[in-house]
Amino acid sequence: MKKVVFVLLVIIMFFSSCKKGKESADKGNVTNVTFWHVMGGPLKKTLDNIVNDFNKQNTDIKIIPISVGSYSALSQKLMASITGKKPPVIAQVYESWTSQFLEVGAIVPIQQYIDDPEIGIDTAEVNDIFPILIYDNTFNGQLATLPFNKSVPAYYYNEEKLHELGYNEFPKTWDSLLILLKKATKDTTGDDYPDVWGTAFSINMWLYECMLVQNGGKIFSDDGTKCLVGSKESIDALRYWVDLIKKHKVAYLTTGFQNQDDFLTGRVLTVSGSIVSLPFMFIANPSFTLRINPIPHGKTEKVIVSGTNIAIFNDVSEGKKKAAWKFIKYFMSSEVQAIWSNGTNYLPIRRSSFKDSIMVEKFKKFPGLYETFMQIENADIEPKSPSWFIGRTILNRNGLEPAMRGNVDPDKSLKEAEFLINEEIKKD
Repeated sequence: MKKVVFVLLVIIMFFSSCKKGKESADKGNVTNVTFWHVMGGPLKKTLDNIVNDFNKQNTDIKIIPISVGSYSALSQKLMASITGKKPPVIAQVYESWTSQFLEVGAIVPIQQYIDDPEIGIDTAEVNDIFPILIYDNTFNGQLATLPFNKSVPAYYYNEEKLHELGYNEFPKTWDSLLILLKKATKDTTGDDYPDVWGTAFSINMWLYECMLVQNGGKIFSDDGTKCLVGSKESIDALRYWVDLIKKHKVAYLTTGFQNQDDFLTGRVLTVSGSIVSLPFMFIANPSFTLRINPIPHGKTEKVIVSGTNIAIFNDVSEGKKKAAWKFIKYFMSSEVQAIWSNGTNYLPIRRSSFKDSIMVEKFKKFPGLYETFMQIENADIEPKSPSWFIGRTILNRNGLEPAMRGNVDPDKSLKEAEFLINEEIKKD
C-alpha cells in the first residue's frame, strides 16, 4: 500500500515542480507563512499568542496558523496538499511521515538553514536541545525537522488517599505500583464489585512501549527492517496491563479521557497520562490535592517521548521557507520555549529554558513536575521507519486490543501483530 502512496507522491511532486515560479507574490511586501497544526483549547491559545507576538515583531512576515482538527486529518490533508494544491509552508509531522516526505522530496531538511552563515544558529544553541530530540529529528545524518510539541508520560495521584494508604511517596517500580493498586481497590458496599479502584485506563500503547523498552526490548530492529514486538520483553509488558484488569482486578478499561474524569471524582486513586494532561485536570479544580509523578520503572528508567516535529515544505518559494525558518528560530529560543511550556505543559526542548523564571515558579507550584519533565534524559523514541505509520495501527488492533478487550493471550496477539507488521515491511 505504501509503495502506491510513494509512487503517487513522486508523480505529484513532478507535476508540482512544473508550477514553481508561478507562485503569486505576497501582497504588500508581507510574506505569508501557512502553518498547519492540530492544537486546540489552551494549547491553541498559547500557540496563537506566540504567533501574534512574532508577527508584531516581524511586520514583513505573517505566520498564519490553521488548526486542522486531528493528527489523522492532518496526515490526510498533507498528503492531499502535495497534489495540484500547494502544501503549507510549515506543519507538524510525525517521524514516520518525515521518512515518507523525505523520500519524495516533499520537505526541505532544516539543516541547510541551521548551517547558513547569515541566518543559521550556532552549535551552542543546537547543543542546548536535549540529545534524544536531536536524534529524533535526524535523518540521513542531518536535521530534517525540529521538535515541536514533545511530552513524556506521567502518573497523577490523589495525595490524601495515598497518605491514607500509608504511603509518603508514589511507587518507583511497577511491582510496587501493583501492591499499591491492590491496597487502593475496595468494595465498600458489599456487592462484590469495587467502587473504589486503584487505576483505570484506555488501551495505552504509550505505557506498553515504555515498559517494553524498560524491559530491554525494542519495537523495531536498529536498522528498521524487522518488527520485534513478539519478544519476551514485549509480551511481559502487555501481560502486566492485562493482569491488572483480569487477574488482579485492580483496574478497568475506559475510552477516551473517561479514566481522568473518574480520577477527578475520586473513583480511582491514580491514572496515567501525558504531562500535558496537567492543565486540563488542574482546571477542573478537584476536591483533593492533585500530584504529578514520573512513571514507575522496570530494569531501566527509560520512557518513550511522544509528540510531533515541525517541517518546512519544499514546494513553496525560498522567501517563504526563510520566513518560516525565522519563525522556527523564534519558537525554538529558550525564552519562547519557556512560555510555550508554561502555557501548554509540553516539554521545553532546551535545557536552558528550565532556568527561566516562569518555569522555576511553575515547578514550585507543581511538586514533582520537574522530575517528571526530566524523564527526557532517559528517553527513547518510536521507530522512524515509514512502516511504523501503519505498523502502529496493526500493533494496537492485532496486538493490544485482542489481549486487553478479549481473551487472547498476549503471547499470541503480539506474535500475530509482529508477523503482520513484518509483512508490511517486506512490501516496502
